[in-house]
Amino acid sequence: MSDQQTTDKATTNGRITPTNSLKGRKKQWKSLAVDPLAEGFDGHQAEYVVGKSPLTWATLQPGQLFSRSKSGKNLHVKLNDGRAICLDTRQPIEFEPRIRNTQQVWLVTSFNSTTANKADF
Repeated sequence: MSDQQTTDKATTNGRITPTNSLKGRKKQWKSLAVDPLAEGFDGHQAEYVVGKSPLTWATLQPGQLFSRSKSGKNLHVKLNDGRAICLDTRQPIEFEPRIRNTQQVWLVTSFNSTTANKADF
């Protein structure tokens, strides 16, 4: 290889960068399933209150508690920009990029874990 050919190639730490760095399958996003706890679920293991107005998913910080319904009958925690987990069913959910700025959720504004019942596992 001539000196000119060597200087024309992009390098990273002395290595030639691969041209096919995006090799593989694209991420397939799953649509959000209907939340089975959104309606008609009365048993809470702890007392909590959700806000009176919805927020968008993108405004929540990781670790914040929220509900997907204004009734507050379910409780989730945000893990990162695209994922959350339901604390009632322990099922993860994903928010695809196209709905992250419009998806409405209700922030948990008050949480009293001292009233939580002992779970029988």
